[in-house]
Amino acid sequence: MARQVHVPADAVKNLIRQAYEAGGPYQWAREAWRNSEESGASMIHFGIEEQAARNKGVLRRTIMDNGSGMLPDDLLVFLSSFGGGGKPIGVDGNFGQGFKSSVLPWNPYGVVVISYTEQTPDGAMVWIHREGDSYTFKEWDVQDEDGMYLGRDDVMLPYGDEEHGCHWGEIRPDWMTTGTIMVLLGASAESDTWQGDPDLARRETVDGLVRYLNGRVIEVPERQGRPLETTVIDLYRKGETERRETKDKTVEMPDGRSMVWRPRRVYGLRHYIPETFLTGTVQVDDHGTVAEWFYVPEPDAPVQGTNDYIAQRPVVVVDYQGEAYHADHTKHRYRQFGITDEIKGRTWVILRPPVFSDSRPTQWGVLTQASRHILITKGGGELPWEEWGDRFFADFPEPLKKVLDDIRSQSGSRADASMGKNIARILDRLNARFKASRLTTSAAGRILGVPAGTAVASRREGTSSTGSGGGGGSAGRGSSTMRQVLQPARGGSLTGTPSVTRGGYPAFDWARFDVEEAKYLARYVQNETREIDGVEHRGVVYLNTDHPVFQQEFSYWANEVWPKPDAAQVRGLVQRVYGEEAVAHVVHAQNLNGTLVARTESGEPVAIGKEDVSQLLSPQALSAALLGLVNVEQRILTQGGGLFGGKANAR
Repeated sequence: MARQVHVPADAVKNLIRQAYEAGGPYQWAREAWRNSEESGASMIHFGIEEQAARNKGVLRRTIMDNGSGMLPDDLLVFLSSFGGGGKPIGVDGNFGQGFKSSVLPWNPYGVVVISYTEQTPDGAMVWIHREGDSYTFKEWDVQDEDGMYLGRDDVMLPYGDEEHGCHWGEIRPDWMTTGTIMVLLGASAESDTWQGDPDLARRETVDGLVRYLNGRVIEVPERQGRPLETTVIDLYRKGETERRETKDKTVEMPDGRSMVWRPRRVYGLRHYIPETFLTGTVQVDDHGTVAEWFYVPEPDAPVQGTNDYIAQRPVVVVDYQGEAYHADHTKHRYRQFGITDEIKGRTWVILRPPVFSDSRPTQWGVLTQASRHILITKGGGELPWEEWGDRFFADFPEPLKKVLDDIRSQSGSRADASMGKNIARILDRLNARFKASRLTTSAAGRILGVPAGTAVASRREGTSSTGSGGGGGSAGRGSSTMRQVLQPARGGSLTGTPSVTRGGYPAFDWARFDVEEAKYLARYVQNETREIDGVEHRGVVYLNTDHPVFQQEFSYWANEVWPKPDAAQVRGLVQRVYGEEAVAHVVHAQNLNGTLVARTESGEPVAIGKEDVSQLLSPQALSAALLGLVNVEQRILTQGGGLFGGKANAR
């Protein structure tokens, strides 16, 4: 018989530890919830074992469900097989290691699992714990009805256990006929596990557990027309709050404390988006990935519920088999999709890419790593956030665009109509390569090229946008298609045609930066548009009006050089010249994409790529580029002389 690959027994502990470290906080709760949901449960209860609390003052976390339960042999397989849990193993399904690897490392004293099935109505109980360098099942002496010793067994009927302050069979709640109970024992018989993993780096709490489950589960599935009920029990000392909830229960502890068991419900992420939203969908790649967006208009709050249940804000997430991955509420993530800071706090985006499956090995899709903590693409690559964002921006939902236009019109902000002309003139004067002439893909093009890693939007008038969707109404301003920017190449596989537009230049704007960005002089947002003098500019360079460097510049030119003219006019001149300089940096950096800069010893070309350009356009790089600009000082002095006449103390 051919030798088969296997995992040595002494390696299992290390594999479990590695999977545990990769999983992150509350992964054990996700694994337990998913196992219970897949068992057909209509109730999942993260409880606290009351008998040990009353008798020993020990607060142990329990996880119960009313699913189909497991037979004794299935219990042993579920807990003893690393890479098998009684379900099919595949890249788009169960990996057979989740619950074990996420819970055993912080429960070395043991995890007790009690399960009830139609065949075993009295239950079957196992206890797995760490013994030395391995995980083993606890064994009990077994006797017959006459007291004769029959040996040892690792599966028992639930029994009264004075040492641990409970009868294992009495943990079973009234609502459970069949189902499974898990009791987390921690590091010793006296360990409290109700708050979760005690590792200080993970900072697990009951509040965090509720928020995690609400943020991880996108939409709670239904059972017989009703949502699956998930409850988490929390504790507080009696008298600490004014709650008079009828579902609360008071438990007297051995030291005389009265502790209140408080139930908290898990509803799932989708539940917290108010029903007053505008919504729609946008396809964001050629594989069928769809971005569903929700915008909650004022005066409604963007998130329902209270902080007691969910301290969450709108996010961008990826929906993978009903669970939220890569939840992100940063400005950077939203800006990738063209969702500006004005509407970020009221906009949700749920991306649904195709799931990679063993049954469709040649088709692109996403899959989760074994830890079920992050997603990767077929072949192990990262998620294509930039492509998704560019495609969303190219087909930007018309209702969101209207919301942005309304916000900006109400704020009274108005773009300088001469900005586009000034930028085009200054860039053309500095260097011919700054001209917004690019080779872009065209079926009728005659020039061969290869993708340069940049895309531009081309709007088709008179068609409706697929991004308008749902309650947003129909689009009346046309939709967009994406054209790739090409680098000319004789062996290129794509055809293109040159195009020249002023709209190819970014715009600039001055704004107050939030605290997390206040240290930077400037930032560049590629997926944002500004219409100036009838021309739509893609990309906006924001300059930090409150930064000390700029404040010193404003003060110097207004107070020392031209103290007599209106200070606001002097400030406007300084802002315009710095804005044009910042745009010049951006355009120059973008046009370096694909530039050959060297060759290796073997003759391989070394070129500037997308990632290099992104680094050149980072807030750090842009801030450095705007420091100590002698040419800017000279331009301010020259142009100001024509506007304001003689100078006072210009140096």
